Amino acid sequence: MDLTKYLAIYAALLSTAVFAWNVSRARPKIRVKLIFAVEQVEGEYVHGVSVAVQNPSPHTVHLTNISLLYPWRRPTTKDYLEHIFRFRRWPSRIGWVHTSLSNYDIEDGCPVALELGTSHSVLVPEDKLEELLEDATKRRLKAVVQDALWRNKYSPTFEYPIIPKQSDDAEPASTAEIEQKDSAPEDAA
Repeated sequence: MDLTKYLAIYAALLSTAVFAWNVSRARPKIRVKLIFAVEQVEGEYVHGVSVAVQNPSPHTVHLTNISLLYPWRRPTTKDYLEHIFRFRRWPSRIGWVHTSLSNYDIEDGCPVALELGTSHSVLVPEDKLEELLEDATKRRLKAVVQDALWRNKYSPTFEYPIIPKQSDDAEPASTAEIEQKDSAPEDAA
């Protein structure tokens, strides 16, 4: 092969790579994450889960809605097969219930326009999460963000733990006290 054929192959590969890069940058991208958070609300510190929406793309993204999902029932094999045949796609959220933040008096700040490299977050307080998870079969959450063109972006599943309640006058136990209670025999009364 002579030099012109090598140059033609190089040009074809380079133009294909540039085309793929341009296509990947042409669509707006949104990242949705659920994280533990503490925020100061009206002078008090409130803890819960924050829905963080990030825009790493070079385009402005217009958000219209932020919702939460929780598992309501355990789907059967029949449910999966019906979903595959009806919608012709793999079912990933069968048995999950979508609920709006406004159902729990939480302001989501939408509609909002996210510029390049900006983010938006909404705190869901712990008491609202407990109210939301009363009907759930498992203590799992997902968040979904919808843009102005009705495209949905889901967060990964977030495992929300059961946080034990302490009375107001009880002092937190030290590590040594906890280890001592764990190592004590149960029928030593």
